[in-house]
Amino acid sequence: MYFIKNPHFTLNKIKIKRSKFLLASELSMGGIFFFYTLFSGYSKTFRFLLELGMLTMCFLELWLRIPAIKEDSNLSPEIKAMLIKKAKRDFYSVLPVFFMMLCMCVFVYFHN
Repeated sequence: MYFIKNPHFTLNKIKIKRSKFLLASELSMGGIFFFYTLFSGYSKTFRFLLELGMLTMCFLELWLRIPAIKEDSNLSPEIKAMLIKKAKRDFYSVLPVFFMMLCMCVFVYFHN
């Protein structure tokens, strides 16, 4: 309900309206996290799929910030350019962490 009542995210202290796709990715990530907490002990394969889904949704959420910035009509072109550059820098700085988490999930799956 928080995302529906507060449809903005903040980047460089500027509020940006969430796009429908960004909102859907955040809600589905919450759903995946909920199912992970419920069913993490049942099946190794199901837990692995939920972990991969959660990682993918985190990755997708960072990528969907860029179209959300482009769609927000309240921002000037200069601010949009600056925010897009910041969103891309955030996205590319998270790539190594995403890769390490993905490797960790794969190694844990094959280890157990």
